[in-house]
Amino acid sequence: MLSLLPAEEAYWQQVYSRLIALSAPLPPVIRCPLNQVLDNEIHRIFTLWPIWLSPLLPLPASIIERLSLATLCGAWAAAIRDACLDGELTQTAAPLARALWRRSWRLFGTLAVHRELLPNLERRMVAAYRQELAARTHTGYWQPAQLQALTAHWVCARAAGWHVVQRAHIALAGLKPEDPCAIALSVALDALILARQLRDDVHDLADDVRAGRASWGVRLIADAIWRAEGGPALIDGQRIAGRWLIDPALRHELVSTHVTLCQQAMHALMPYAAYIPRLLDLVMIETEAGRTIATIRLLHLPG
Repeated sequence: MLSLLPAEEAYWQQVYSRLIALSAPLPPVIRCPLNQVLDNEIHRIFTLWPIWLSPLLPLPASIIERLSLATLCGAWAAAIRDACLDGELTQTAAPLARALWRRSWRLFGTLAVHRELLPNLERRMVAAYRQELAARTHTGYWQPAQLQALTAHWVCARAAGWHVVQRAHIALAGLKPEDPCAIALSVALDALILARQLRDDVHDLADDVRAGRASWGVRLIADAIWRAEGGPALIDGQRIAGRWLIDPALRHELVSTHVTLCQQAMHALMPYAAYIPRLLDLVMIETEAGRTIATIRLLHLPG
């Protein structure tokens, strides 16, 4: 887990406090689970990303704060929407998601971010979430075609909110998308997103299998089964969980994939290492965290 420096913690609290008041009018039965959804490490990273990029791509402090706030508004809106769809929150929280999304758009508008950036990324994110919903199973069996749609490209589309803050920062700093620095940052971000998602999927595997949720991790384990058996076929949670438990080679294969992704991120960032030490710290922390993947065991097979 990333430990924030004192100045970073103060900045996070400054941005966070401007939004947390919005949930105050909600009843405690909504507000308590809502705070659990919103107060997590990924939202701190979203908020601090412009700070970490600023030594490389300088922006005025007022713009950085608006960019952080706009990103956090959008990230919270997406988190609330997803939690409502997953049943973790009731639809009572949905108006807050809409209010946060409107505020995000207004803030990005004041920054004069290109008007097509946000809707394009939002369409990617919504389409990716619909793919995930379509791939879930209510019968105990995943359909191969739907599971195969959950590719690395899908993972990055699902995390489009992370791309918003970086692409907006790049645009505000005057870089074109084809600039070598912009390309390197994009490569590093995609690799870091994939590494984090792979680790999260393995940690959440038992819960996902029991709930019939689809994930990139479930897809990768299914791929290993299909390779051994000559092709895609219906697959159930018992086999996904069982394969993970009995196949150490599979576990080490996913560790190797995680290592490769972290190396890709680090390689892309190294030319700019003197300017973005905290981004390098983030990749190093993820590299270390990935070593636990091979040791994770499912406590209970799905019944």
